[in-house]
Amino acid sequence: MNRVMRAQRGSTLLRVGIGIALIVVSTWAFWPAYRLEVSCSSGTKIPICFPVSKGDGFSIWFLHSYDRAFFQENYEIDSRFQILLRNMTFKSHLNGSGFAYPHFNLRNDGVGELNDIDEIMQKVQFMMGSKDLADHALIFKGKTYHLSDWIEPFDIVEIRVKKRILRWDIFGKTILSL
Repeated sequence: MNRVMRAQRGSTLLRVGIGIALIVVSTWAFWPAYRLEVSCSSGTKIPICFPVSKGDGFSIWFLHSYDRAFFQENYEIDSRFQILLRNMTFKSHLNGSGFAYPHFNLRNDGVGELNDIDEIMQKVQFMMGSKDLADHALIFKGKTYHLSDWIEPFDIVEIRVKKRILRWDIFGKTILSL
């Protein structure tokens, strides 16, 4: 091969390499990314925002106002990145009339379980309780985040899965690390 042909081949390979690199970077930058985001009606900036994948789970834990015992709602991100309420666990003295739910189970340790709920939700929404009475917490990937560190009592809390196109938007706004 002469020198001219080698130079042309090298130039062609360089162009192909640059083209492939541009395609890879563009695909990565514009591929949809999803995150679990916590907000409240007062507009207070809440530094809880996590990248999520299909199948990721999270829980809302709090002390129930009647029983003064824990209550935990367990959610999962489904294949369409919607929130799926899977089940609830709680310690209860059944101060009300009890449960007439076909998937209710009372364990030997006194913890109740409501299973097979499987309700799709666009958001989880609740009124924030005080730290001393409710102590609402978000549990995600084994870590507990006490929402009262950022949110005032009686504020309306919303938890949603949000779609972001720009990958760096997730990393730039995620304040709490996983």
